[in-house]
Amino acid sequence: MKTARYKINELEILAIPVLHDNFVYLVCRDGRAVLIDAGEAEAVFRTLETFPQPLDQVLITHNHHDHTGCCRRIQDRLNVPVMNPGIDAKAIQVLGTTCSIISTPGHTRIHKVYHFPEQAVLFAGDTLINGACGRILDGTAEQLFSSLWKIRELPDETRIFGGHDYLEENMNFALSVAPDNAHVKARLELYRTDPAAAIFATLAEEKKTNPFLCVDTVEELAELRRRKDSF
Repeated sequence: MKTARYKINELEILAIPVLHDNFVYLVCRDGRAVLIDAGEAEAVFRTLETFPQPLDQVLITHNHHDHTGCCRRIQDRLNVPVMNPGIDAKAIQVLGTTCSIISTPGHTRIHKVYHFPEQAVLFAGDTLINGACGRILDGTAEQLFSSLWKIRELPDETRIFGGHDYLEENMNFALSVAPDNAHVKARLELYRTDPAAAIFATLAEEKKTNPFLCVDTVEELAELRRRKDSF
């Protein structure tokens, strides 16, 4: 997939594919930009050459190498600060608009997502990934359940930008859970013709197609995640 470009309210968002199936995001407003995650540097540098925007900072969701591996190169070359995921959960100003930093552990012990409520956009890292959620590694099922409910309570029109393209596998798993779900079938079909449109869905669409947003208990989530791990 090529870089996808979105205009959502006052934000211009470039979803840059890197590594095997990761995304990093260049988020722009009023001639300035921030980068969400930093798994690969060259693609970021190429994008900034063709779409020049002064970069204010890098926001990191969690500490896995495919999200942080090129922080130092980007920081050194562009002389920008990096906000690590250990920052407190709070609301800050980013690009002249509100950014709510939400703590969402579960996939990892420390994980943050970046919600721009005035723009109806969420950068979800590996907590919520197009139709599923991140594998439980050094977090817990209890944490992940709580984190997913925090996201579930956001406005339905929120557009979700996750850390990877796992859409096809996730939709096939969702069909194994609910074989008659027409919304899942439609999202999978859309992926075959317009991958970006299928991947970067709204929260309302996620609720219709993501089985991990349909569980009511921690136990249900843990069992579903175990099934997904061996799918």
